[in-house]
Amino acid sequence: MDSAPQRIHGPKFTRAAAHLADQLEANDKPVLSQFEFFRIVLAMYRESSGKKLYLRREAPNRDDIARFRSILKTAGVIATDRDYGSRVIRVLSVSDLPAADIVCLVDPTCYVSHLSAMQRWGLTDRTPRALALTRPDRKAAAAALRAHMNEAMNKAENNPYPLTLVQHPHRVRRRDVTMYESKTAGAFMVNRGTDIRLSTVGQTFLDMLQRPDLCGGMSHVLDVWEEHASTFLDEIASTIDQTPKALIKSRAGYILEERLGLPHPCIERWKAFGQRGGSRKLDPTRDFAPVFSETWMISLNV
Repeated sequence: MDSAPQRIHGPKFTRAAAHLADQLEANDKPVLSQFEFFRIVLAMYRESSGKKLYLRREAPNRDDIARFRSILKTAGVIATDRDYGSRVIRVLSVSDLPAADIVCLVDPTCYVSHLSAMQRWGLTDRTPRALALTRPDRKAAAAALRAHMNEAMNKAENNPYPLTLVQHPHRVRRRDVTMYESKTAGAFMVNRGTDIRLSTVGQTFLDMLQRPDLCGGMSHVLDVWEEHASTFLDEIASTIDQTPKALIKSRAGYILEERLGLPHPCIERWKAFGQRGGSRKLDPTRDFAPVFSETWMISLNV
């Protein structure tokens, strides 16, 4: 367990180090990337005028950052994170958080998805063994990290700690974690009162049709749609309408119109995306079945 910090007030624990410790506590995040730590130190340098912090430069260099890390670690203010090691700084004065918060703080490209998102939206009574997360493929994730850094910093400022794609451990805060990288990573939102990014409810329903195997299986997915689709019909229809995948439109149209009898203006135009083919199945994980929907041109293999 992380213990409360026991600060050492000695010759090396300077006024600037004490101020930095207070800033880390005020930041109220239990974990920081090396980039975020650098940003907080940089802000201290920028705002040091009049605070008598006795800083030698206008901006910190790598040696300054390393010195502050060493001082604060010795003082019991920070430590290496028990799951991520030296890649992540643990701020000991801030209470730790569950796995979903920690992963989203460490990795700005990912969000909670699939069965884990279904649970958070109250769509399933199943408890997933592993925390399911999604992020874009490597190229798109790298672009997202660059955008995140550009937004966080003035482009003219030197950044000696650029963000790189995080390699997550298999377990975070005693919770198994499974990361899915996808070219079709979708819409997410910040879960109120937390640091968790969560797939939107419309995206969560769309994911059920793309990867039912990650959502409890297609039989469970159909049960969830039967119970909850009417409540979230507008969000579902809007999200499905924006996907370029014709097969997802056909699956959604079949479920909403033929199985559930739920009308929506979007559904009629989805019919134009129907076409015959052996790969057009309601459940992508099961074999083709000779029973199919004439309207939606998909095998009803569930």
